[in-house]
Amino acid sequence: MGSLFEELEAREVAARVRMEELEAEVAVLAGKLELARESLERLRIARETVADVLAEMTPEKSAAAVDAGQPAAGERLASAYAGAER
Repeated sequence: MGSLFEELEAREVAARVRMEELEAEVAVLAGKLELARESLERLRIARETVADVLAEMTPEKSAAAVDAGQPAAGERLASAYAGAER
């Protein structure tokens, strides 16, 4: 009977070790999850802030800002290398 109890004890030790390993993995994943949540929250706040700023801009200001950085519809961007020889 001694060997049966020894086997059960060995399995219990192995199960406890595996449980502790899994708990450590859960702790690492919980930290990663928290970082991902914080990143998502920052992106959400940034999106809402940009939407608020754009909503508050006058049509003239928003049109000027768009025109300053973007080509007109159908217009192609000129390459910085246009006309350069190889």
